[in-house]
Amino acid sequence: MRTAAVALSLILLTGCRASPNIERVTADSKTQLQHELTKNYAEKNATVQKVSLVLTTAPKYEGEATIAFDNSTFTVPLAVTSDGLTTLVTTDDQKLASGFELILQRDLANLEGKYSDYILNPAMFDRMPASLEVAKADFVARLSVVALIKSDDHYYFGSGCAQHECGMNETAWVIDKTTGKGAALIMKYKPDDPGLSEADQRAQHTAEVAHSLVTQDATEAKALASHNYFQLYGAALDNLPPPLAAWADQHGMTKMNVGSDVPPAYQAPQK
Repeated sequence: MRTAAVALSLILLTGCRASPNIERVTADSKTQLQHELTKNYAEKNATVQKVSLVLTTAPKYEGEATIAFDNSTFTVPLAVTSDGLTTLVTTDDQKLASGFELILQRDLANLEGKYSDYILNPAMFDRMPASLEVAKADFVARLSVVALIKSDDHYYFGSGCAQHECGMNETAWVIDKTTGKGAALIMKYKPDDPGLSEADQRAQHTAEVAHSLVTQDATEAKALASHNYFQLYGAALDNLPPPLAAWADQHGMTKMNVGSDVPPAYQAPQK
């Protein structure tokens, strides 16, 4: 159990000191707890919705705080000491963490048994990196043909493609079960002749795929993959979540045909 105690000094304008006012102690406790959440759980974007206290034996108070997180709430017990000058708030870090985890797993459980376009549900799409918003139209278009969401011990994984353009314009995404954060890959087909119509692009791609399957020519298959360009959102190329890395490898992604909004996990020092 780790406790956090923050002292809030009140400057009195007179020489006498009144007995602590419970409304003031409650307000001070709420402010301090919010400060703790912002400092130690910044990635949660949680807020203290309410604090309720009762005086036990002066100057001690007991009560609970209601925490708002991920469109839901949970409560944690509080122990407060206040003499009117200084207010000390003690919280149980383990219970805070358990509350966050319970809500996260309950929310992510909604992905079970769903198809991959369920990621477009606003509450789920909010778990994707903010940078994906600018490419949302491309992402949505590539979830016209979908499959059931897959799950392992660490990730939820989904993929899809644009209608009649599987193998050309596809996407894949993951959500980390521990953090609730997502990442995505968008694959775009780049024809040799950019002036080709979409119909001609599909025809060209279909012919290339058919020929490579018949000849089983590895060189030709590699050339086919070179028509694909990838954009990565929310993850570094050298630190891809395993399900996304496997999908990328199957679809011919290399360091030469991908862009990312996240810098590499390791960068050599500049000389």
